[in-house]
This record gives sequence, C-alpha cells and structure tokens, in this order.
Amino acid sequence: MSTPVRAVFLDAGNTLLFPQVEKLAQDLEAAGFPMRPEHFHQAERAGKKKLDEVLWPQIREGRVPRASNNAYWEKYLSALSEILDGSVETRAAAIERVIAGFRDIHTWSKVLPDTVPALKKLKAAGYYLAVISNSDGSVEGELQRAGLTEYLEFVIDSSIVGVEKPHPEIFQMALDRSGIKPGEAVYVGDTYPTDIGGAELAGLRGILIDWVGAYPDATCPRITSLSGLSELVDQAQI
Repeated sequence: MSTPVRAVFLDAGNTLLFPQVEKLAQDLEAAGFPMRPEHFHQAERAGKKKLDEVLWPQIREGRVPRASNNAYWEKYLSALSEILDGSVETRAAAIERVIAGFRDIHTWSKVLPDTVPALKKLKAAGYYLAVISNSDGSVEGELQRAGLTEYLEFVIDSSIVGVEKPHPEIFQMALDRSGIKPGEAVYVGDTYPTDIGGAELAGLRGILIDWVGAYPDATCPRITSLSGLSELVDQAQI
C-alpha cells in the first residue's frame, strides 16, 4: 500500500509559468526573422530529447550533476537554430534576440487558464504546496506578480540555494523545510530527467506535465495540463 500523499511540489517554468512565445515570435518577425510559436514548441521537444541523452545515463550511473539548467538551454537553442531558415549569421542574430527575450522577466508571465483552479483545488483538499525551480533568483518574484504565491508555502530557487535539479539535494531541502517525508510527496515538472529523474532519486513520486508532447513514451504518470493533476494526486493515495 502506498503512503498517502501530503505534499505537491511543483516546478515553475513550463509548469506554473510559461513564456510569452507568441510575443517573442511577433518581435522576431518584426525584426525580419520569420518565426512562429510552433518553432519554439518544436525546439522544446527536440531540446528535451537531446537532454535525455545527456542526463539519463548520468542519473542511472549515480553521476548526478549539481547544475543542469545551462545544458537544457544549450540543447534548446541549438534545436531552435536548426529549425530557423537563413544564413549562419542570420540564425545567430535571431538566437541572440531569443536569449534576450527569455532573460526578460516579463517573458515568463503567461499563466494558463487551468493553473489557478488546479492550485485552489489542491489547496482546498489540504495538500501542502511549494515550488522547487531551477532559476536565476527571480522566480519567486515572477510567481508573486502572477498571483500564485498565495497558494504556495515557499519557493526554492536553485540560484539562491546553490544546487539545481536533478540533484536530490534540492528536493531534500524542500522535504526538510516542509517536514514531509519523501514517500508523502509528489513532484510535478515538465522535463523528464531533470524533474522526474531527480525527484525519484530523492524518493518522491514524479508526475510529468508534458504540454508540448515531448515524452509520449514516458513511463511515469503523465498529464498534458494541470487540470487533471488533482485527480492524479488523489489516485496516488491508494
């Protein structure tokens, strides 16, 4: 029999907060770089696949890195560059604009319609909610501006605590702070090796939110939006 779930820890980027890729695409188009939102989604699928190839062997062999965020962005931007048309110089200029866009805190401000209802439902059911994020020190402020911190007990930002997912240490920090045992918590994130692999190393159950369809063959519980999260967490009580 499984241990009842008491806590739901969540990722921030591409789980609670999403980038305004529609605006980024418009800005790039206006600057002469043909771009559509689907290009970003396609690059995310390809980048995550490349990250799988790097991180999963390390996780399985116990060589878990204390930092992985740069690796993801390198894979993502490389995949995006391959998708774009034009010369090497043109693609490089477009990628520089993309990097500048993603560094703008206002880019990460999109909250999907099902997010607040999902958090409210989990909170009302008595679950302990908190965020564990690989970020640059700004994620708590971004969540606050989006009106989401009122549902959270705390936010752990990797840049502040000095270790990134998938290293189990950052998950243990959340467990220690909450007083929750590993088997009593689930972790919800969008990157299979970083979020699910790391959570399972720390003894948490992982739930993958795969909104762009990057992991059709995932063996862990998988959802495509937060609307089905509460039911999935409830099922984990059995």
